[in-house]
Amino acid sequence: MPQEGRILMLNRERWVADTLLELADTLAPGLDPTNYWLCVADRYAHLIASSSVRLSAAGDRAARPVVVVTDDRLGEPPLDGLFAEEGPGIECGESGEPIVDVPLDQATTRWERLAPAALSLGFRSVHAFPFSRHVDVLGAVTILTTETTPLPEADVRVATALADAATIGMLNHRAIAGLTTTSEQLQGALTSRVIIEQAKGLLSARLEITPEEAFIMLRRYARGHNQRIGDLAGKLVGRDMTAADLVSSLPKQAIRTSRR
Repeated sequence: MPQEGRILMLNRERWVADTLLELADTLAPGLDPTNYWLCVADRYAHLIASSSVRLSAAGDRAARPVVVVTDDRLGEPPLDGLFAEEGPGIECGESGEPIVDVPLDQATTRWERLAPAALSLGFRSVHAFPFSRHVDVLGAVTILTTETTPLPEADVRVATALADAATIGMLNHRAIAGLTTTSEQLQGALTSRVIIEQAKGLLSARLEITPEEAFIMLRRYARGHNQRIGDLAGKLVGRDMTAADLVSSLPKQAIRTSRR
């Protein structure tokens, strides 16, 4: 192999390795899914010459899908909206298999509106790769090119690897984010429970009642004033409210009942 060709190959291998590592690094705190998918789309644009990329993928849980483009024409009429209705992105997302080297002038029946619209902008062929892993489907990337030359097999393998790396990376991010949220919720519940117990002990000592009676008073006050019992307990423990304040705001019948 000539020296120049060897250097180009080494540079390509380094780019692929660096890109796969970049897409796998999704455990950093504060990862923004939109910026992440924009990075993925940009890498596809670099991989495939003369291409414009449109990517649609899941954001964080319960969030709307993220849609990014590397060419503004893909987000404006006549293509705007058509990608969500038909095209290779939808097909490969449903099948889980890449769609490669489809001439747009031969796809006007397959994609009756998308293909003519893309042709009118000078695009000649299209590829799409799904972001899927086992039963998880996150979306797909659609790549429109102005070339009709078939995509080299090596580029197909790299494009597939990028899709796999992005899918695994985002699934890992979602899993860690879910665990973090659960941990925070459990910690919040534990903290609230501790504060409630402290408030029960405070009322019990101040009013000379049992902890069970103190809890009944807390619950009745919270319900009567549309407050969370944990927030009420926090006020008592933090000295923003006294036992006398609580008692004075309760109906006398409720106080007598709690002392029985």
